[in-house]
Amino acid sequence: MSILNIGEDLRALGIRPSKRLGQHFLKDTGIADWMVERADIAPGERILEIGPGLGILTERLIRKTTSLTTIEKDPALAKHIESKLSIEVINADVLKAELPEFDKVVSNLPYQISSEVTLKLLEHGFKKGLLMYQKEFADHLVAEAGTRPYSRISVMCQYRADCTIVRNVSKGSFHPVPKVDSAIVELVPRPPYPAARSEEEFSRLMTILFSHKNRKVRNCLVSEHRRLGLDKKAARATADNLPYADERPVKLGIKDLVAITNSFIEHTDG
Repeated sequence: MSILNIGEDLRALGIRPSKRLGQHFLKDTGIADWMVERADIAPGERILEIGPGLGILTERLIRKTTSLTTIEKDPALAKHIESKLSIEVINADVLKAELPEFDKVVSNLPYQISSEVTLKLLEHGFKKGLLMYQKEFADHLVAEAGTRPYSRISVMCQYRADCTIVRNVSKGSFHPVPKVDSAIVELVPRPPYPAARSEEEFSRLMTILFSHKNRKVRNCLVSEHRRLGLDKKAARATADNLPYADERPVKLGIKDLVAITNSFIEHTDG
């Protein structure tokens, strides 16, 4: 293990870490080695890295695969990686870019886009993800129903994948040093079971229910009737016929929330 002098490298390149982009560069080579080994990359597997920064993960990934795609929004960093490692870097906003086909994703993700990029990744079929997040966000991803961190992102991620915190990482492993510690989450996608009759409706209802996660399901839906496209009377009649109408969303597991969604669709179709 060694600690790289990231600050010196950035100054030499004339680059200042961007708070707007949530840039915190991993400087602990031991963590980078561990992530790549944990990814267990087989010959020929297609790997995606988002936000390579100065390339601490990138240079280890290219030793494991001949098929690596990196996406970097910062043009100066993208140019630096291309020059340093002689690889092609997609200089784009990952939230706007079309993702390539990939088997595994290994990344130290920019903090500000953790939720959006995770959901975007889960729309694609892949085998495994090793993703570094702020510890608080990682706790949300793996939270169980009834616990304080349980939220919409918990549901949307666990609906599509098995999520496990596999290692905690101290804030001193980054430059600049963030205010909080981080954690590495392993994501293993799988088909939803049970599945919602409409993915779009499931997502919409989770947004509404977890906007008021400590209120009863019935009250959530009635108070948000306009967002559901219903008048208050129709929303109340629909809510009264749903399973778990008197439960609070924060207490309900994935299967329960899928049951609510499917029943809602059944009562509002047509």
